[in-house]
Amino acid sequence: MPQLYQFRDLIRRYSVPFEVEVAQDGVIDDLGEYIEGIVTLEPQRAALIPLSSQAIYQSGGRLDERDRQLIKTGAPLALGSHIRYKGRRYKVETWTEFEDYADFNTYLLKHVSEVSG
Repeated sequence: MPQLYQFRDLIRRYSVPFEVEVAQDGVIDDLGEYIEGIVTLEPQRAALIPLSSQAIYQSGGRLDERDRQLIKTGAPLALGSHIRYKGRRYKVETWTEFEDYADFNTYLLKHVSEVSG
């Protein structure tokens, strides 16, 4: 079935760069010591917008002004993955899939921490 709504050009116009943390699994060496996996950053682009004051209010205190909504075309992000944007680290908390009807998905990003460097 063809997608009814196509927003790719509009999302591209308002997209900003961000990075997805891609963690490799740790390994156990020959001596039985655990070696941490390496985290690499994968650059991507999407529309990253602040939440409305109404959405924050209706969350009952679960969300605040640091949280964001991400609107993205292309390959979906995994729930629980982390992204970095403007010195802040966010966790992908929810995912609303529109792929059957449109060319994008939306995600709720919960602010986790500030990132230095």
